[in-house]
Amino acid sequence: MEENTHHNLLNQNGTAYSTKDISSSPYSKKKQTIATACATLGCLLNGCVIGFTSPALPSLLTGSPDIYGNPVPLELQQSSWIASILSIGCFIGCIMAGPIMEKIGRKQTLLWVCTVNYALGFILILVANNTIFIYIGRFLNGVGLGLVLATVSVYIVEIATTDMRGILGCFVQFQGSIGVLMTFSLGYVLTWWQLAAAHLVLVLPFFIAMCCVPESPRWLILKGREWEGEVALKWLRGRNPESLDREIDQIKREIAIRKRERISTTMLLESEILKPFLVCLMMMFFLQMSGFNVIVYYCGIIFKDAGSTIHHNLASIIVGSVLLISCFVSLAVVSRLNRKTLLVTSILGMSVCHVGLGTYFHFYTNSPNYASDGKPFDAPGGNMDAPDLPPLGWLPLVSVVGFLFLGNVGYGTLIWVVTAELLPPKVRSIANSIIICFAFVSGFIIAKTFVDLEQSIGYSGTFWFYAAVCFLGAIFTFIFVPETRDKSIEEIQNHFRSHRNRKSTTAFPLETVA
Repeated sequence: MEENTHHNLLNQNGTAYSTKDISSSPYSKKKQTIATACATLGCLLNGCVIGFTSPALPSLLTGSPDIYGNPVPLELQQSSWIASILSIGCFIGCIMAGPIMEKIGRKQTLLWVCTVNYALGFILILVANNTIFIYIGRFLNGVGLGLVLATVSVYIVEIATTDMRGILGCFVQFQGSIGVLMTFSLGYVLTWWQLAAAHLVLVLPFFIAMCCVPESPRWLILKGREWEGEVALKWLRGRNPESLDREIDQIKREIAIRKRERISTTMLLESEILKPFLVCLMMMFFLQMSGFNVIVYYCGIIFKDAGSTIHHNLASIIVGSVLLISCFVSLAVVSRLNRKTLLVTSILGMSVCHVGLGTYFHFYTNSPNYASDGKPFDAPGGNMDAPDLPPLGWLPLVSVVGFLFLGNVGYGTLIWVVTAELLPPKVRSIANSIIICFAFVSGFIIAKTFVDLEQSIGYSGTFWFYAAVCFLGAIFTFIFVPETRDKSIEEIQNHFRSHRNRKSTTAFPLETVA
């Protein structure tokens, strides 16, 4: 899922805003948690728009009327645009986020720019009487998603002390998973436009919450508004003059260092940097091509086409619950198990789940009672009555649940941790920006082509193709991705140096989100 980027708060920003010498009092921990909870309500909206298509597309494809009582004509290819155009909006939103939040601040970006994009997007979908309005609404939702991801990441890193970053960083994925589950649950009883109306209502709590938290102290000090920065820092840390002065001085030093740095994309072409950068890009390629986002976007459609005895919306709720549970499991295993072992096991398990799903559809679509007209989802004139289920009728739910659980606990989460550990700190920010943009572009391609694959080689062939990609990803990970757990930055960089350029150093554990 895209909210899995939706885990990389520290990672996207490297060590630029380190507060190693600052520890949190109980008061400060409470205030940091409140500020993060308020800001990540935007991530809950992210989860809502990511999960929207799962219940909405079956509703649209079966002729559910719009707010005016008229059906909105929708073809299968149009549904693929509704699902995939979100990624294009995310790409644009991420590009916009940097200049906007540097100009008006992190808080104002979330308070106004993000909420306006989300509200306009939901309104357009709510009042839509044709697919054009839905396309534009989904695009604006995507812009809001990209803006929230980029801005919240920076905001949390800048307000959090080191001892709180790990737990606060988990709010992004946790809130996003709640949003997906909430949407799947509401989709059980609401039509597509009613679901958009429910999402529109959720924008208001986000707006109100952002009115109650301070601006990033670091941004205020960067802009020369030192007194306002001190007030914001007092809100977050409490009234300890010595501690506040020490942190303000540290922020000033970091700002001065950043201004002296000149990072260029040409640095990525250096051999010792290019190798880990390409490894990270390939890992992202395999994650996107694994079909992780496809399963979330088309979850309701897949279950409905599978002819399951469980209602497709109820099955989606089960999937949403598993995604939420997997967030807690990932916290428990990420710092206890070797990264490489977990990555390889995860993506191999995802491959097995795809094989199981493809096998089910192979037997199901070749059963004697299966309609051969090719009209899906109870479309008019299509297969109104599901054919008799094969003996493997339980397999779709088990395969989808297993796939998303393994993906969210393993590859989908760890890719951000490992990326931060593989990339040298001096290029981490710019390299991550490129990787995230690549993720959104490839996410669009895989979401858009799902319908084309299904129509050309069927569900079974499509899922077997994804299984093959996952298997190749497991081989690549096993061969090229080094183990990074408890390794120092120097040890990891030595792995990508030629033998004659390797340095012998005393290893100190790498500080990461783990």
